[in-house]
Amino acid sequence: MKSIYFQFLLVVLLLCCACVRRSVNYYSRVGLEKAQAADYTGAIEEYTKALSRKPDNAELYKLRGIAKYELEDYTGAAQDINQSILLADNDPIAYKYRADIKSQNKDFKGALLDYDKSISLNDDYATAFNNRGYCRSRLKDFTGAITDYNQALLLKPDYAVAFQNRANARFRIKAFQEALSDYNSALNLNPELAEAYFNRAMIFQTLKNNKGACQDWHKAQEKGITQAASYIRKFCRQ
Repeated sequence: MKSIYFQFLLVVLLLCCACVRRSVNYYSRVGLEKAQAADYTGAIEEYTKALSRKPDNAELYKLRGIAKYELEDYTGAAQDINQSILLADNDPIAYKYRADIKSQNKDFKGALLDYDKSISLNDDYATAFNNRGYCRSRLKDFTGAITDYNQALLLKPDYAVAFQNRANARFRIKAFQEALSDYNSALNLNPELAEAYFNRAMIFQTLKNNKGACQDWHKAQEKGITQAASYIRKFCRQ
């Protein structure tokens, strides 16, 4: 009789464990679906439910941290990403997002360290190279930034933002023709890059192409760059 009782208990325990596993997987899956639909608040709720059942899961902390990052809750995102790295210190995505958070908080030197770590774990990570290049630009290391943008574009040749960022760096070192070529590439890939229109206009003006500059300032203004209006008033005939 005792044997049957213990066998029954074992079956119950196994079923309970299976339910817990299903619950974690279920909430994780629903969280991912909500994140993919840009419902980051809903995703956070689902990841939190999953973590209440499996509080030592590095991936769940990372995913919740990313959702908080998308909501610009950088403090909450940092807490979750730090916990994810504490539980598993070999995830290049976690280091990349922690670097992104530091960059948002203007800790560019700290961000560089985490981008370095991310790239050391995955040297095919185009976004990490691009974002590290941005930090180097903010620290006025334009040569280093261009090197990173080159690598990002080698890995992802249709990376419009990397073309725009490399153009910005080339603009700063007065390599105007190369910058112009990069802005052209960026806008061919993504015509909605308002900043690229504004900055290309500045190059056109430098190169004495007033017509091209005015066309781009108007485009930039249409896409929400408010400071373009003052240049239009000053340099462009209505």
